[in-house]
Amino acid sequence: MSKIVALAVFGASLLTAASPNISGVWKADLGKSKFQGTPPTNYLVIIEQKMAIFNQRTKEEAPQIVETTGTWNQRGENRAILRVFDNGKPRILPYQGVPTRLTASFQGNTLTVAGETPGHPDSTVNRTYELSADGQTLTVNSVVRNAGKAQQSTVVLTKQADAAGEPLRKPEELAEKHFKNVKTSLKELPASQFMDTMHYFSWSLNKPCTFCHVERKFDVDDKKEKGTARKMIDMVASIDEHNFEGHPAVRCFTCHEGHAHPLTHQQFPDEAAAEVAASAAATPPAASTQH
Repeated sequence: MSKIVALAVFGASLLTAASPNISGVWKADLGKSKFQGTPPTNYLVIIEQKMAIFNQRTKEEAPQIVETTGTWNQRGENRAILRVFDNGKPRILPYQGVPTRLTASFQGNTLTVAGETPGHPDSTVNRTYELSADGQTLTVNSVVRNAGKAQQSTVVLTKQADAAGEPLRKPEELAEKHFKNVKTSLKELPASQFMDTMHYFSWSLNKPCTFCHVERKFDVDDKKEKGTARKMIDMVASIDEHNFEGHPAVRCFTCHEGHAHPLTHQQFPDEAAAEVAASAAATPPAASTQH
C-alpha cells in the first residue's frame, strides 16, 4: 500500500513539473492589450499553482491553478477568481458565480481553458494562456459567448516583483460599502463575491437582472420581486444554518431549477414551450443571465 501511495505522489509531482510555471504577479500592458468596451486603468493578476483535491469522493489530487484578477476603472476596483485543474478532466466549478464545467490542460507553453454553462449551451468561455520563452510575458486570449454573441479580448501580461501584488492581497471592500441599499447577510460579502451571487441568482431563475431590479437603478426597492428575493435569501440562510451546520447545501437552484417560480410538478411539453415563449417575449435581446 505504501508503494502505491508513493507512486501516486511521484506521479503527481511529475505532472506538476511537466507544466510551465506561470505562478506569480502579472500586470497588463494596457497599450498592447485589447479589451471589449472601455479599457481599465489598471489590470493586475496573481496566479498560484499547487496540488489540490480534484475529487472529494476518491480524494484524487491534481495540479490546480488559481487566478485572482483585479481591474480598476472610474468605478473603482473589481476582482474575480478563476480556479481550474490542469489535468484535462472536466470539473464543475464557479465561473463568475455560475456553476460551469471547466476543463484545462497545458500543451507546451500554452494553457487552454474551456468552460460551458449547464442549461445554456450557447454560453461558453474559452481562454488560452501563452507563456513566452523567457517566462516574462503571458498573453491571455479570451472568447466569451452568450446568447449567440461573442466577446473577445487579449491581455498581454508582464511579470512583476512579488510586492506588486499587494493591492490584491488586501481585504476587499464589503458589499454594504461598495454598493447602495444592500441588505440581508449578503452585505457582509466582499464586493466581487456579492456580484457573483447576483449572477448565480440570475442563472438559477433563468432571468435577467431586471427581473428583480429596475434597470440602471439597482438600489431602488420599487419591484416586489426584489423584496421577495430578500426574504428567500434569509430563508435559505436559515435552512442551511439550522440543518446543515452553515454549509450551503440548499441554494436557489435547489428549488427553482431554472424557473422563475419553483415547480409543483414536472412540466408537460406544452407547459415548457409556453414558459420558454413567455420568457423570450419578456427578455430584451441584449439581456444576459451570466458572464
